Amino acid sequence: MSNYCLVIYTVLAIACASAVAGDAAATLDEAEAYLTVNPARSIALLDQIADIDTLSPELAIRRYVLLLRAAVPTNDMPRLIQVLDILFNYQQHAYFQQHVTAITSALGIWLRRNNYLHDAQSSFACSYTHSTTERQRLTLTNSLALVARQLNETDKARTLFIAARQMAQQSGQLSVVAMVENNLGMLALDQGNITAAEPHFRAALTQYQAISQRAGQISAGINLLFYFVLQQDVLSFQRLYTPTANLTINFPNEAKQALLFWLHSRFMQLQGQPVTAQMQQQLREAFQLLEDNQVKTLIQRYLATPLAVDVKAAPALSRQSFNRPWFSSVLACNWPVSSLTEQPQQQESEKKPG
Repeated sequence: MSNYCLVIYTVLAIACASAVAGDAAATLDEAEAYLTVNPARSIALLDQIADIDTLSPELAIRRYVLLLRAAVPTNDMPRLIQVLDILFNYQQHAYFQQHVTAITSALGIWLRRNNYLHDAQSSFACSYTHSTTERQRLTLTNSLALVARQLNETDKARTLFIAARQMAQQSGQLSVVAMVENNLGMLALDQGNITAAEPHFRAALTQYQAISQRAGQISAGINLLFYFVLQQDVLSFQRLYTPTANLTINFPNEAKQALLFWLHSRFMQLQGQPVTAQMQQQLREAFQLLEDNQVKTLIQRYLATPLAVDVKAAPALSRQSFNRPWFSSVLACNWPVSSLTEQPQQQESEKKPG
């Protein structure tokens, strides 16, 4: 190849690489813009990025972090752990370390959902150490409260929730206020204090509607429907069901859809519709899709008996340890504390029921 041809080839290669990087960056920007209003769209955009292996480390890490943030509200736990396994290959990279709070927070959510509760505490504690914004710290306080709730440390959970709500109210963090209100309502249901749950669910739904946060509206709406079913408030259930169902059906979260199916089945029974053997089998199948053991326990306690469906939440687990080679880095948590401010993270599943 002549020197002239070599120069032309090199220039074209650089131009093509620059164009690919520019296209990928634009897609990443668009995916990030959809995170709050439509995280499923974010995932679709991120999956459209071609030639991932040719991306710079910064763009690749950014793509994976955005996938984590979208996988949480859509409850795509298999995708979440798959992405984490890949991401930790980059843990010595500066861009990874700048986003370590988002990464370890998402890991904590996966660990909690999969009953690695003490390891989840460690992951959230590491996230808190590297947090750079008040919003992150409030969200992580809420996450630690959810772990305490799942460990049946009710007083600790309530104290953390109330502290997070007070700080969020003072700093005007409306989505965090809604998140905590939702979880305080679920804590009330855990304790059998059904009437105390209602104002929390209503407050959460109102806040989520005000900020047009779809995942939050679904979560708080379904929880309020749960309250109406328990109170056998048919009229209120009818009014809220259609808008909540429309959001839920068009949102890719099977756990929320399964919970809604249980609630609607009980509502139809209260309306006089008999529970058929086919419906009972569908309810058993839906039970397996529910988000975690706390939600299953509530369904077993409040709905399974009237619907005559024999289901059981998993028994309390003895302490189990998470086993990944890279998890020792999370336990050590000795990444440099970055002076750069991370993009505020919105791990929206943490406002979930349970």
